Amino acid sequence: MRPLKLVMNAFGPYKEKVVIDFTQFQQETLFLVSGPTGAGKTTIFDAIAYALYDDASGTSRGKDSFKSQFASDDILCFVELEFEIAGKKYFIKRSPAQKGPGKNGKLKNWSSEVEFHHNGTVTTKINEANKEIQELLSLSYEQFKQIVMLPQGEFKKMLESNSADKEKIFRNIFQTDTIKEFQSILKDQANNLKREIDQSENTLQQFVGMINKDVNETLKEAIAFFDVPTILKELTTLVEDYQTKIGTLENELSALNGKYQTNQQKIEWLTRLEFLEQEKNSLESTKELIEAKRLEIELAKKAETCLEAKKQVESLTQQRMSIEKELLEEQKQLVDISEQFIEAKNRYEILQTEYKDLPAKRESLTDLKEQEKQLNEQVTKEQAKVSLENENEETQQLIVLLTDQVIRENEQLDKIDYELKEIQLAKVSIMDKQREAARLQQEEHQQIKEQEAVIDFCENLEKQTVKVEAFQEIEYVFTQIEKKYQEKRVVYNRNLAGILAEELAENEACPVCGSLHHPSPAKLANDTISKEALETLEVEKNELGKQFDRLSIELQGLNEVIQTSEEKLSIQRSEVHEKRAKLDELMSEDRIKQDRITKEIAALQKIMDKEEQVEEQKQEILQQIREKESKIQVLRSTIQHNVKRIDELKKDIDTLKIRTKSSSLSEIQAQIDNRIKEITTIEQEYEEAQEQKSTLERQQTQYQTSTTSFEKQLSLLLEREADLKELFHQQLKINQLDDTFEKYVVKKELKEQMIEEIESFDKKSWANQDAILEQKRKLEKEGSSHSIEVYQSHNQEIENHSRTLKTQQHELIGTEKTVQSILSQIQLNYQTKKGQQEEYLMYKELAEIANGSKETEYISFERYVLGIYFEEIIEAANSRFTQMTNSRYSLIRNKEKTKGAGPKGLDLDVFDNYTGMKRSVKTLSGGESFKASLALALGLSDVIQNHSGGVSVDTLFIDEGFGTLDTDSLDSAIETLVELNQRGRLVGIISHVEELKTRIPVHIKVTKSSKGSYAEIKV
Repeated sequence: MRPLKLVMNAFGPYKEKVVIDFTQFQQETLFLVSGPTGAGKTTIFDAIAYALYDDASGTSRGKDSFKSQFASDDILCFVELEFEIAGKKYFIKRSPAQKGPGKNGKLKNWSSEVEFHHNGTVTTKINEANKEIQELLSLSYEQFKQIVMLPQGEFKKMLESNSADKEKIFRNIFQTDTIKEFQSILKDQANNLKREIDQSENTLQQFVGMINKDVNETLKEAIAFFDVPTILKELTTLVEDYQTKIGTLENELSALNGKYQTNQQKIEWLTRLEFLEQEKNSLESTKELIEAKRLEIELAKKAETCLEAKKQVESLTQQRMSIEKELLEEQKQLVDISEQFIEAKNRYEILQTEYKDLPAKRESLTDLKEQEKQLNEQVTKEQAKVSLENENEETQQLIVLLTDQVIRENEQLDKIDYELKEIQLAKVSIMDKQREAARLQQEEHQQIKEQEAVIDFCENLEKQTVKVEAFQEIEYVFTQIEKKYQEKRVVYNRNLAGILAEELAENEACPVCGSLHHPSPAKLANDTISKEALETLEVEKNELGKQFDRLSIELQGLNEVIQTSEEKLSIQRSEVHEKRAKLDELMSEDRIKQDRITKEIAALQKIMDKEEQVEEQKQEILQQIREKESKIQVLRSTIQHNVKRIDELKKDIDTLKIRTKSSSLSEIQAQIDNRIKEITTIEQEYEEAQEQKSTLERQQTQYQTSTTSFEKQLSLLLEREADLKELFHQQLKINQLDDTFEKYVVKKELKEQMIEEIESFDKKSWANQDAILEQKRKLEKEGSSHSIEVYQSHNQEIENHSRTLKTQQHELIGTEKTVQSILSQIQLNYQTKKGQQEEYLMYKELAEIANGSKETEYISFERYVLGIYFEEIIEAANSRFTQMTNSRYSLIRNKEKTKGAGPKGLDLDVFDNYTGMKRSVKTLSGGESFKASLALALGLSDVIQNHSGGVSVDTLFIDEGFGTLDTDSLDSAIETLVELNQRGRLVGIISHVEELKTRIPVHIKVTKSSKGSYAEIKV
């Protein structure tokens, strides 16, 4: 990946749009980025990282701080990057979430956006663009940071980090998360299986505890020794015995139940027969009443037939009388409508004559309206003339008022111009004050850094004093207890024979000689010590030894830090307090000067703050003057136009007066109203008469039609009425009834009740006869010769015996189910536990190997894999580190065993060829640390590229670190970078070192100002 062009707009300290064209370097691929602190040098690399990965190059900057504080909300922040990979060009544009311009001049919140142009397509979704770029570069964000951008302090952090920290860094770079997850899965599975085994064991013990121990001695003994196989065998035998006894009882109960059911059936048949005989006697007693009701129903049916015929005759008679009444009404209406029609026809003929005279009346109305129009026009023009004359008078007064206001506003302008001159003088003065304040702040910054270093020096000296005292005290205590332990150890060894002799017993072999007889065993001395007391003393000694070692290491580290501080500050330990006092005095004087300048700047700033307000006031007054002068000109033009219009109106008014003669407007309007009323009245009356004539004519026709229809209906009804009367008399004769037949008619409810009683009686009689025959047949077939009481006595005896057997059976079933349930649960949990134990042993061994144990020297599977990568990184780093240190140093991996079970295997030491010894990388000086960090970072870059499918990374950016190098070291570092440069890599360096400006011809110069920073390329 090689950048071609970078565009930043309102990004970081850059207020304006900044374009950095890397193709302008004229084949030079090593360039320097220079500028003052805080100008925005690192921001250039932040922009590249943000464009590619939606993030900054370091850990101290976030996306929420990308937009420039110098830019207003009307300007949008964005970054554009054009880059090249394998000869193909790509373009990406990103903008962070921010406030920006919206519609109608209002601000709105803009969300993050992206445009990634590649292979003729454009990706605008952030997640998709991030994924496509990562696939294109074949590097994750973490890998990109390590091999392309080396931000401030990031690569030194990896150099001095311990195994745990390196493991986190390398995990992100080499993506060994899956291995870590695999280790966790194994460990979690082993823990889960262990918990399951414990749970199965507890459950098994609970169910074994539920067994009745007094069943037999074998089961009781197996429970006592928790012999699960024997328990299962005995319980199985016990369940089988219970099931055999339950089956025997079931057969006995079944036989008794058969006898009981047979007796019960005979009892039911005999009881049923008695009931049927009683029912038969009851039915015989009601037979005479039912026959009487049967005759009454027959007469009622004949009477109902005759009554229906009579109702038909009466209904038709009623219809005939209704039609006759309606016919008389229609005939009366027909006479009235005919008379009204004759009257309406005569009135219509009279109004028709008046309607024919309407055209002449309308023509007269038109003449009157024309005269009214001319009179209205004359009045309107007279009013307009008076209005224009009044308007001219008011306009002239307004012109005089506006002219006076313009004169006063010009006087205000002269005062504002004088005030603006004073503001310009304040601007010149404040710039001088700001330069002086910046110089004092720079001095204060240097003094603060020096003061912090002196304070750290003092604190370390105090810590050293405390640690020395503690070390001397622990050294004395440790020496005493070490001496005491050695003495007690000698005593214990001397009395070891006596200790063993105390444990001898007759006829038991001696652990020393093997004899079964011990005539004269060794005796214990008076000063002997037990093994437990000796071990306790040893533990106490070892604990003090650990404290002694820890304090020794801490003192060594403090001495190294104090020595480094002496070299850095160029002072001795005795001079540190004097140096601190001098720094406090200098900083106090500078603060007084800064406070004075700050107050002067604030006073001048108040004057300058008015500039915008005064300038706005000036522009506002100028705008008012222009508006008023323009308005005066418009008003004067208006007066001239109105004078011309007044003359035209006077001529028109004179002409209209001649045409209208002497008629008044009110007389003409009165004549028009009368004529309109006359025409309207004639039109309305004519239309009403015409409508009334048509309506009455239609009604006359309708009544004539309906009268004819009623006459035909009446004739038909008379014929039908005669036929129905004849039919009614025939029905009476057939049913042998006279005119009093209606007395036989029965109400519907009573009739239905009687029919229901008759049908019910008949059904009961037939059913009773059949049931009696059926019961007698069944009893004869079974040969029943006893009474109901005898059978009931037999069943009572069977019930008592069955109840005793069922009680015994239920007790056995309950016991069998309990034992069976316990047996099933013990079998289930026993088999489950066996399977769990086998699986647990396998996962436990795998988890211990994968996560690191004592057998693997606490090196996990992931750390073992990362160790292989680490060896490759060290080998690649040493090829440069040895060259940069003139073959004095080389990096080596610390493989020594250390105490504890913490992360190991990724610690780093440095081997010094001058002393032939290795030591911690933390003991390197600042310049040596930078060279080691740079070599390690470049080595890491090489390894990542090799393990990323040979991806070609043609760019390297280094942020700071060269200021700690001496001349020779700087030469070595530059030679290393030039070597990368010669291989075609684009190498960018951020540094304040002046010497680099003369050695590297291509610069990106970043300049800082009070209005934001800007950058330019210098070749």
